[in-house]
Amino acid sequence: MEMEVAMDKSIRRIIVCLDGSLHGDLLGRQAAALARRLGVGLTGLRGLHRPFPSPPETFARGAEAIHEVLEHQADREQALVSAARQAFDALVQPYGVEAEFRPAWDDDPDAGEFATTGDLIVVGHPRLPGLSEALSADRLLLRAARPILIIPAAWTGAIGGRVLIGCNGSMAARQAVDDALPLMAADALAIVLVVDQAARPDATAELTALLEAVGVRATVKSMESGAAAVAETIIEAAEDFTADLVVVGGYSRSPTAEKWFGGVTRSLLATAPRPLLLSHVPDDVRRAIAADRDAGPAVHGPRPTFR
Repeated sequence: MEMEVAMDKSIRRIIVCLDGSLHGDLLGRQAAALARRLGVGLTGLRGLHRPFPSPPETFARGAEAIHEVLEHQADREQALVSAARQAFDALVQPYGVEAEFRPAWDDDPDAGEFATTGDLIVVGHPRLPGLSEALSADRLLLRAARPILIIPAAWTGAIGGRVLIGCNGSMAARQAVDDALPLMAADALAIVLVVDQAARPDATAELTALLEAVGVRATVKSMESGAAAVAETIIEAAEDFTADLVVVGGYSRSPTAEKWFGGVTRSLLATAPRPLLLSHVPDDVRRAIAADRDAGPAVHGPRPTFR
């Protein structure tokens, strides 16, 4: 039985980055099940290895011979795309969702650009072997400015019933909660976790009020990391709570600062023992909001989402 969701207004299309491996098939089914649960469309961004000409073909000379090699190359690529499309269609057909297929060649540095057309990107952990670096969670988080749902290879359970939220008072943390709401069950339990007093009480109160307004029962928990890294403390809390979704603002500082100061985001990306949703607020949006705040009081409408 699929769980009823708290709200689903902000997701219209899910993009899943997959390959032809067993993990890729499992990830595709998980994304299709999520799309059915939310009543949204699904796009499979399928990693493909571009075939190279055979050794004899590399010695082709003359316009006619080169044209023949190029035709053979196009035929091989088309055959790969056709087979991958059929496999994806067969994978998601039992779920009855509106689905489309897109190839992503491993030598295309812009393979992740299409991900910006979706509202939620689903990737596996560790990165699937048939996907290029352009489709890694790290690259997509920064480039696509879309929430990234990372599902570990060993995960086969539900997602969104027991949610751990990392709160440090940043825009990214708040945005992550907004992005995670559609994934939460209507009767979900949530812990808003503050590590090392990183967030003020008003920030946690705002998050708990937001969650409780849609029926999610939320409590605040404070922890000290001590000798452990902040990411380790978050993971420990998630394990203790048996969370089926961890929600964190990705790169609350700039990626350069994350690299120099330990990098909670990078550590979580490297580990991801449980489903992890990361959201990133681009620097230009962050600066614009800060400038608007500094300009003085104004009458504001509903809080925007950062897209």
